[in-house]
Amino acid sequence: MRGVWILARSLTVGFYFALLGSASAMANPTASITGGADASGHAYTWQVRNDGASPIVEVRFPHYRAGLFFPPPGWSNDCTALVHVGAKDEPGVCTARAAAPADGIASGRSAPFSMQIAAAGAKRGRGEVVVRFADGSETRIAGVELPQQEGLGDKYVSLIALGAVFIIFVAVQAVRKRRLRAASA
Repeated sequence: MRGVWILARSLTVGFYFALLGSASAMANPTASITGGADASGHAYTWQVRNDGASPIVEVRFPHYRAGLFFPPPGWSNDCTALVHVGAKDEPGVCTARAAAPADGIASGRSAPFSMQIAAAGAKRGRGEVVVRFADGSETRIAGVELPQQEGLGDKYVSLIALGAVFIIFVAVQAVRKRRLRAASA
């Protein structure tokens, strides 16, 4: 009796893993993104490739200090926190959408996306881009080179280093004066 129960349990567990495996394969269509910043760091260009069965109909690129965003021809775009006079200086997202699934990126194809970044304030970093397919599924692609906000350490590293050099200089001068006074006394 115990052998039958163990066999039934292992079959049930195997069945659940089989279901989970096929569900996760269907829920995570594949896509890849190559590219990033040019030498100046002010222009980013990516190639989004569809390795799944369903067409890609939406791509969301996070950004910091983007001024312009260019989706493939025939796609619309919507960007938050673009750099312009009076806008808050905060991170945003540029979303590109195909008008119809037929206008999306078909299986085995790729399409270019590009972004212009403001002259100062953004740094190169790695982030996550969200890709949505015509069948309603989406996937997240990590490790994509994106413009990101500088941290406090990035902004003030040179100021902190200059302050440290100044403090060391003052300390060395104070020690030198004490030695001269001690030697003359």
